[in-house]
Amino acid sequence: MTRDKSQVLLTKQGHLKLKDELKHREGDLRKKLQDTLNQMRSQGDLKENDGYTMAVDDFQSNEERILNIRKMLENAVIVEKKKGSKVEIGSHVTIECKGGLKRKYQIVGEDETNPLEFKISYKSPFGSSLMGMKKGSKVNIDTPSGKMECKIVDVE
Repeated sequence: MTRDKSQVLLTKQGHLKLKDELKHREGDLRKKLQDTLNQMRSQGDLKENDGYTMAVDDFQSNEERILNIRKMLENAVIVEKKKGSKVEIGSHVTIECKGGLKRKYQIVGEDETNPLEFKISYKSPFGSSLMGMKKGSKVNIDTPSGKMECKIVDVE
């Protein structure tokens, strides 16, 4: 897949999650942060008001994230998983490695990566070693402790 560097590859779920986050940040969170900022500002000397400094930082961080999300959504390309047995963005891949470790991962765009949810980027060393592979394939995956031989048990 050839793509423009400004494009952001997302699964359908990742796109919806970003839209929900943007709505929350532009609505409730922005109002809450603005209220806190106003409250801290009303407490007097701003130079020695750590609460005010923190409120400004929180407000600015939220505004930066809003801009970042807007840019990602502007450049988003939603990648739909095609029917087939090859691993691609959007695939759920079950692998079994030596030692009996069996785990299911989802291959996602780099902006959706979340190791705690077993969502791995197609660009990561781990994800890229799975891309294009089929059920039953053996793959060598680079890990911090060295190469690990695994077998692809299932691709959904």
